[in-house]
Amino acid sequence: MQSTDRPQRWRRPPAYLCHFMVLILSLTAVGCAHRAAPLTWVDWPRYGAAQPGLDLHGHTNALPDFVGPIDGSARLTIFTEGNHFPVLLPLALQAFPAWSDQHCGLAVAPQDLLIVTLPQVMVVEALLSGNIALGNALLPLQPGRVYPDLVMGGDRPLSRLASQGLIEPTAVVFARHRGMGLLLRRDRAGELSSLADLPAAPLSVVVATPNEAGARRQYRQTLEQLLGAAAVERIFAREIQTFPGRLKIQHRDVPYALLTGQAEVGLLFGHLADFYARAFPAQLQFVPVEEAAPFGQTINLARSRGNSEPLARCFEDFLLATARSYYPQRGFAAADTFGYGQRLQLLDAGG
Repeated sequence: MQSTDRPQRWRRPPAYLCHFMVLILSLTAVGCAHRAAPLTWVDWPRYGAAQPGLDLHGHTNALPDFVGPIDGSARLTIFTEGNHFPVLLPLALQAFPAWSDQHCGLAVAPQDLLIVTLPQVMVVEALLSGNIALGNALLPLQPGRVYPDLVMGGDRPLSRLASQGLIEPTAVVFARHRGMGLLLRRDRAGELSSLADLPAAPLSVVVATPNEAGARRQYRQTLEQLLGAAAVERIFAREIQTFPGRLKIQHRDVPYALLTGQAEVGLLFGHLADFYARAFPAQLQFVPVEEAAPFGQTINLARSRGNSEPLARCFEDFLLATARSYYPQRGFAAADTFGYGQRLQLLDAGG
């Protein structure tokens, strides 16, 4: 007896069901598109005048801390600790030329300036050793060629340079940062809304390396004072210490680790965390830590030893005239809360 069962033939779904499936797939795709996918490389914000010629831009854009000519032609060279570069560079490159012309009678263009914004430990090391290795290239640091007219940093690093006779023994205070903030991957925003959430949040952490001992020590001391030693140990137990592309430059490493998916939250000075969140709004979020403000430190300016160049003196006058209002507008401490314009004796600063 033959079976009366017939093979089931495939039937096209009703049109309304097809439309519903397409809608679901479309909404899923949109939802995925709104998630901040990790970047494969980081196109850092660029500064300085655009120049004609070959531009090796892309994966090679890994040296963003040198702005300006490195052939010795710069008329004013500044070496500075890099953590205030988002404030200093627009001020120097956009506002200083007009101010110099008006107040000093000196014509200067942005392309006449070289500004090196490395961590201050690297600035000190470079000046003491007399060169900077850029991969296989070597940049000698010699007075009259590539050499700073002005050096910016904390009192202890500057005092070390002064003790070696590389800069003048006095410096002037022009800014104070407001301590630590948090930089968070936006796809983890629901897990961290304040510093108090950090010890228990299941988030991998990136922070300055031991090579940047000053910043790393400041972050730990801030956390210990605000959260306690046990909480600090829980936070640092989740630290991502090494990853491909790490430069040992915290103002590059921390956002890079988050943007490329290698860490989820970073400890960084608050003004920097805010800057990167604004620069990469789809991927990063700034979490302020207002209670860290008392742990902020000053940034000071010193001339290189024996430097009497009119343009260097003009820039010092310009900085003192403008930083009083410009830096606080960008997350730094108000000028009346620290010794703005005070002269420091570097050889007494305990370097």
